[in-house]
Formats: sequence, structure tokens, C-alpha cells
Amino acid sequence: MSDWKQSLIDKVNSLAGAEFDYIETSDIREASKLDLGCTGIYMQATVIYFEIKNLSYLLKENGRRKTAQIYTMYKEVLTAIAKQDGAFVNCFAPNAFLVIYPGTDQDYKKPVTGAMKISYAISETFKQQFTNLSALEFSMGLDHGHIMGTKCQSDNGGEHISWFGTSILKAMRISKECARPFYVGISGNIYHSLGQDLRTTTRRILGIKKSVELWTKISYQHENVKKHLYQSNHKIPLDEG
Repeated sequence: MSDWKQSLIDKVNSLAGAEFDYIETSDIREASKLDLGCTGIYMQATVIYFEIKNLSYLLKENGRRKTAQIYTMYKEVLTAIAKQDGAFVNCFAPNAFLVIYPGTDQDYKKPVTGAMKISYAISETFKQQFTNLSALEFSMGLDHGHIMGTKCQSDNGGEHISWFGTSILKAMRISKECARPFYVGISGNIYHSLGQDLRTTTRRILGIKKSVELWTKISYQHENVKKHLYQSNHKIPLDEG
């Protein structure tokens, strides 16, 4: 038997026979303690699933180099906004990122505000830079829960951890229901826990100030169960809280 094949057999047998261990934390820096074996990092977090919805169009119209450039631009915007609140960005797929906000279900304001800032940055602040390269077709889905991550590369950062959790799958499903101009969608649990400052806003209608709802309720199917999500086209400038 060849050396590489025996090495593979030994490795898989070792992993299959081991008990998966994990570090429970809210600090992504704990990822530096992970090895490439049966260990993981476990945290409670709100997840933004950011999806580039027209990747196949970008590749067809712009080619690989421009598409990679666009992907990098999206990542820069997401990373800069996430860092302001102690969150971090994970390169999830060629057309998607996870923006992970560690914290309990009492900490929804930061990720929801963060998503609205991302929406503003891409569609307003840097609109010309993005539209010079492509149409703006992105969406975000948010949900909260416990997630488990395993290291798939030897660096100590959070970008190359593979994350698992039902909240991620739900955030992905919510994102599928969102499209311009409703870039942001949140789960019912998040919506019902938001403070009034993120549920309504004041707008002038026919010269009269009125309180208006920021979110539109949408029904959808997830795992053959009817659920509700809430979409918004509200955006928050980068220099606002």
C-alpha cells in the first residue's frame, strides 16, 4: 500500500474514533488554540449571510479578474463595518460571506444596524465604484443561534474556519427571499426582540411627520414549515450609530 493511502486511512480512522471536543467562547481569538483535528470553536452569535446574487452574470459579463475584484471590494466593506462592533467576516463561498457577531440574543442591535450600514455603504457610499463594475445585486439574511466552527487551514484567523449551525442555514434561506431594494431580511425572533428605534422611524408624509414601520412581513417555507421573515429597505449612514 502506498504511503499516502496508508496515511489517509490512519487519519480518517483517528478522526472517526476520536471524541469531538470544542472551546466554548465569544472571542474569535480563541481560534488560535484549535488544531486541524477533532476540535472546534462553539459560540452563540447573530449571523449575517451576505450573498452576491448575480455571480454567474458577473463571470459571464466581466470575466474572472473583474469578478474577483468585485468580491474583494465587497469583503473590504463588510470587514471594515464588522470590525467596528467586534464582529468578523468569514469567506463562506465564492458568492457569499458570513458576518458573525458573537453575543447573546440580547445583542441584536449591532448586527441589524451593521447590516443596514453595509446596505448603505454598497448602494450609496460606494455606488459608483460598484456600478462601474457591475449591477448591485446582493442580499443579507440574519438569524441567531449557536454555531460550531472547525479549522480548515493552519492560520490563526477567523476567515478560514468552516461554520455549522441551523441559524446559518436559516440566514441563507432568508437571504434568498431578499432582493433590491429590500437588501436586509431578519428572522421573526430577531424582529420581535428589536427595540422601537429599529422597528419604526419618523418620516415626513405630505408635510406631516409620521411614524412608519421599517419592516415588511413576508411568509416563506423553511424545512417544510411556514415561517415569517421581515424585510427592510432602511439604510444607516456609516457615521451614524
